[in-house]
Amino acid sequence: MSSAPRGIARFDSAAAMVGALGACLHGKPFSSPSGSPLLDRSMPLINLLPRFAREWAYSIGGATEAIGERAARRLDIETIATWLADRYPRRQYPAAFVGSSNGALVHLAAAMGVPWLPQTFLCPVRAPGSDPDDAAAGLRDGRHAREALLAADGRIAVHHMHDPNQDRLMLRTMSYYRIKQRALALGFREFLLRSLPAGATLYVAYALCSGPSRVSASAPSFSLARRVARHARNTSVAARVCGNIWPVMAAPAPAGIRPPQMRSRLKPNGAST
Repeated sequence: MSSAPRGIARFDSAAAMVGALGACLHGKPFSSPSGSPLLDRSMPLINLLPRFAREWAYSIGGATEAIGERAARRLDIETIATWLADRYPRRQYPAAFVGSSNGALVHLAAAMGVPWLPQTFLCPVRAPGSDPDDAAAGLRDGRHAREALLAADGRIAVHHMHDPNQDRLMLRTMSYYRIKQRALALGFREFLLRSLPAGATLYVAYALCSGPSRVSASAPSFSLARRVARHARNTSVAARVCGNIWPVMAAPAPAGIRPPQMRSRLKPNGAST
């Protein structure tokens, strides 16, 4: 596997799930969720260290995945999309999935023998000396990084995440920004055109989750994680089948909410509408 391009964390769910699914479709075992065999071999030794040393190693190791604010302004969405798509074998598939990270969806894709393209990925930006318990400071200090990421590509949305429960050690050295594609990158489009024959099915996965968030004046959103994610089960999947959308509920959705209507630009013969 080629090394990950700068700007996407190897420990992110999107990178790990694409790696696992890609290995499955290649018929190979998946043994390194971290994306670093050297780190995997080092973990048993790191676990023998005292707690303070273990936490320090975890924070510093994670910081190596982060980029600076200058690099954030040069974030290359196309390079990242092409790297993700290249994890899969070059062949034609009867279907494909596109959407946010979802473990159940990736298991389904593996059982079907088809690829999944993540609509979102994690981009950590260095922020040394940050206080995981000071969300207000995180929002204020992350302004320049958010603006830099938005300036990198006009097709993305930026979601600044601050989770002192699960990401406490990482938040000491970096901030988390989830990059969401509002339009598919060219690398994803080329993969789908190359890999899906006429009449194939494209599944579009989306979540109907709600949570506390704040939209800043500079356009990105900011969310502070809650201790209990009440709506984590409210996810849905929609299938785009040559001009038709077929809703496939992956889990119960909130009452009164229906999957959004979508139009496909593909006809059964492959011609565009």
